[in-house]
Amino acid sequence: MSTTRTTYSVKLKAALDELRPAFREVGQGLDQLARKRAEIAPVFLKTYQAWQRETGRPFIAFVHELDPAVPVNDRNAYRTHRSYRAAQYLRQLAENPEKTAPTGRTPLAMLAITIKSFLPLYGPSQKDQHAALEALIGATHWRERDRRRLLAKIRRAKAIGLPNVPRLVESAKVTKAAVLAFEKKHVA
Repeated sequence: MSTTRTTYSVKLKAALDELRPAFREVGQGLDQLARKRAEIAPVFLKTYQAWQRETGRPFIAFVHELDPAVPVNDRNAYRTHRSYRAAQYLRQLAENPEKTAPTGRTPLAMLAITIKSFLPLYGPSQKDQHAALEALIGATHWRERDRRRLLAKIRRAKAIGLPNVPRLVESAKVTKAAVLAFEKKHVA
């Protein structure tokens, strides 16, 4: 059982008391924001569609109409402007409200798991696995930064049990050692 500390220093108590109202306000603000964006997004899209039918002008012109501070002629500038990004978000939310964040593993994570799972097939020795890993990484023709990311993913990945693949503890240790040795050789 854990205990909760209820006595704090005067300085900490004052800091907590100062932060508490702002923190609660942020929490309530997030709830309001979620409700507001769900209400505003369909109205935003409907207004944009009516505006576009009437004027025939592009989306950035509509956003500029709502917020004149958004630059119109500089594509890089308006794409990074907060109002333009908010407008894109509202448009996307209204057009596809059911869209959720992607689930599952990323392609890079699955590639790392696959490589780590198949490395024991290349041979029981660290030298054999190192040579196989070098050939696989070299075949990607990726930038050095991306190769380091893949190697880090391989190092952290857990090999999945594949049929007819050696499942010996020694094989896993050799694979880990091969990945680390390859990483040291090519990243350093």
